[in-house]
Amino acid sequence: MVSNLSIFFMAISLIISVMLPIAGIIYLKKKYKVSLKIFFIGMAAFFVAVQILEAPIHSYFLSFNEGTSNFLLNNPVAYMLYGGLMAGIFEETARLISFKYLIKERDNLTGITYGLGHGGIEAILIGGISTLNAIVYSILINKGGFQSLMEGALVSKDVINTTYNHYVNSSAFYWLAPGFERIAAIIVHISLSVLVLYAVKEKKYIYYFLAIIIHATINFPAALYQVGVINNVFLLEVGIMILAIIISIIIFKKIIKNPHKPSNNLENSL
Repeated sequence: MVSNLSIFFMAISLIISVMLPIAGIIYLKKKYKVSLKIFFIGMAAFFVAVQILEAPIHSYFLSFNEGTSNFLLNNPVAYMLYGGLMAGIFEETARLISFKYLIKERDNLTGITYGLGHGGIEAILIGGISTLNAIVYSILINKGGFQSLMEGALVSKDVINTTYNHYVNSSAFYWLAPGFERIAAIIVHISLSVLVLYAVKEKKYIYYFLAIIIHATINFPAALYQVGVINNVFLLEVGIMILAIIISIIIFKKIIKNPHKPSNNLENSL
């Protein structure tokens, strides 16, 4: 049986993943009258860059091409570099193109709004859908319908048993991790969006490359977790949250804020 506390924490992660970006854009719209178009451009840019362009490349190198798949999955450092840099290049390039060609506004509110859309759709697609699936599987396990459903979908017995044991034996607090991770991810997406917008506004494209490096670095621990080098999910999420906070502080307080070039009332309040 999956404990009620586990299912409760799954629901908390689901609520965070879905409601955080929605609540965020409602607040920005009411408080600062931001453009919803920018928010939706952020969403669309993430979807195109990651789901349409990046995902097929991962499928090729990590599944269909046996040589690259064996090399990357059996070499944690190579997998870490591959995963981190791919995410950084595709997502930061999406930001660059959006700010350079699709969005005319150049203030920090624009970067924050875009970042909330970019990180928000990721939260919904990754955190929201995964935790919703977890809730459905947990209910099926508790009602006794999980195994028959999986067998009907022609899932192998080994996978069924592994999945079952994962849900039944995982700590209840494990299921808070997806929501906690989405908070950190949205902080990073907002910060990097402001940084890339600054690169476009000031025509200092070194900051675009810096954004790629930061994005890759923040993904390195997650990649190492995926290949089993890091085993403690709580240590992983706390570490990522600390990195996210440090990055946001540096970007907003050290790189973006320039007392000689105030851009708007939000910047002056930071």
